[in-house]
Amino acid sequence: MCVVYSLQAQLINMGVIPTLVKLLGIHCQNAALTEMCLVAFGNLAELESSKEQFASTNIAEELVKLFKKQIEHDKREMVFEVLAPLAENDAIKLQLVEAGLVECLLEIVQQKVDSDKEEDIAELKTASDLMVLLLLGDESMQKLFEGGKGNVFQKVLSWIPSNNHQLQLAGALAIANFARNDGNCIHMVDNGIVEKLMDLLDRHVEDGNVTVQHAALSALRNLAIPVVNKAKMLSAGVTEAVLKFLKSEMPPVQFKLLGTLRMLIDAQGK
Repeated sequence: MCVVYSLQAQLINMGVIPTLVKLLGIHCQNAALTEMCLVAFGNLAELESSKEQFASTNIAEELVKLFKKQIEHDKREMVFEVLAPLAENDAIKLQLVEAGLVECLLEIVQQKVDSDKEEDIAELKTASDLMVLLLLGDESMQKLFEGGKGNVFQKVLSWIPSNNHQLQLAGALAIANFARNDGNCIHMVDNGIVEKLMDLLDRHVEDGNVTVQHAALSALRNLAIPVVNKAKMLSAGVTEAVLKFLKSEMPPVQFKLLGTLRMLIDAQGK
């Protein structure tokens, strides 16, 4: 393993990444060469030191362009395997958003949401997980929020009342990420997001999905950070909604439950 990483590091130092990105751009019609580039990108992207070099190229644009052309599940999966590690870098997150990746992901979600095929369910999960990952960057998140009027934000809102657990989870996690900014929190609370999250929690009280419970509680906790939101959330009945989960035996849910309650009563809003 050390030898492999050492070889990868040497290749990065030799400047192989910009060369491969150019190659992908020039020969994007060549399926075999494209596949070889993707395999190489996947291996190199594992190293943290590669991210900066990737960010200085137009890799985001090339990958999104390539992704749009793929019809087969296996081919899209190969692109996903490169996108996921690259999207851990904040600069690349923003580049991917600007290159139109989010629109591609939303399209996949729309196409696959009603399918019961195993590969479609897997692709829906990959697409929605990647969407949430893109929202972890401050700049990419704000760009997609667009003052609460953005198409992406509106789509994410529609996932919360969905009957699909993966979309409920991704929707709640996305709201938790959007709620890392006080202005966003105030806008969302004023526009009824709290009621949507409480409805979602209500659907998961009895034998509910623990990951959805945890995500929805995380979103409520973040929304309660601005002082101006606390009284509004208390009067909306958040305390009662959250206390229904006191009987949960799952430590992550218990921890998030206590964190949400503490944030609601913390007048300092730290």
